[in-house]
Amino acid sequence: MGAGSRSFIFLLLCIFVPLGCMAQGSGNTMLQNDFSAYMTELQGKIQKNWIPPECMERDGHATVKFSITRNGDVYSSEIAESSGDAVFDESALEAIKKSSPFAHFPANTAKGSLTIKYSFDTTVVKTENMQSYLANADRLYNVNNRAALDYINKAINEVEGDTEAYFLYGKRSKIKRALGDFEGAEADMDESKRLKARYDQKRIMASKLIAEMEQSPYSYFNLAHSYEIAGEYEKAIEAIDKAIALTELNNTYKRYRNDLVNKKTAL
Repeated sequence: MGAGSRSFIFLLLCIFVPLGCMAQGSGNTMLQNDFSAYMTELQGKIQKNWIPPECMERDGHATVKFSITRNGDVYSSEIAESSGDAVFDESALEAIKKSSPFAHFPANTAKGSLTIKYSFDTTVVKTENMQSYLANADRLYNVNNRAALDYINKAINEVEGDTEAYFLYGKRSKIKRALGDFEGAEADMDESKRLKARYDQKRIMASKLIAEMEQSPYSYFNLAHSYEIAGEYEKAIEAIDKAIALTELNNTYKRYRNDLVNKKTAL
């Protein structure tokens, strides 16, 4: 990098809609003006290439720090803030990888490189009402379980049996059990398992199709995760072996394989 080159850090928040960017360092206003259209284009490309993992029972958030050259090539990327879920983190890194190279820097800037912090966020809720009902049910659990039951009923009615919301029935089962309605709790747990089984197969089919099309390490890692959630450990190990064969350098995949083998052995 030449003596006149400088690196700046942008913070982008990606929640499926374009938001602003913030530069650190001197000349922030000029830098933002120079790169406003550039960063909007960059953000759109990352959003297009990001496929968040499915079957998440909590909100997901991860931040990736990556650096790009003046020509738009990514020369480093890492998880700056982990979601706590390896698959979610890998999906964020994969989105950056797929998006490279980005466009060349604007002609009116002399910057030689940029370091960007990009935030990936998802929410498990389908509607704002469901989010509110679920939050109230969680808040009132073991405080006022009858009120909690009313709210979880509203949350379930809001999604009308969507297979992705299977976990709501599990939550209602716990509330009913706390209220002494053991028969109702059992029925809700059965319904949660039924919906989850349907969703597991739907997710496996989608993950398998993507893996067969892309033949990328991450796609097989995601397929392995789909099999694991469904309890199909043998197929999960086969999938992660394909991921490892495509990239020997990823220790995350190797550690994940060991975890799968241990879980299979423990059965």
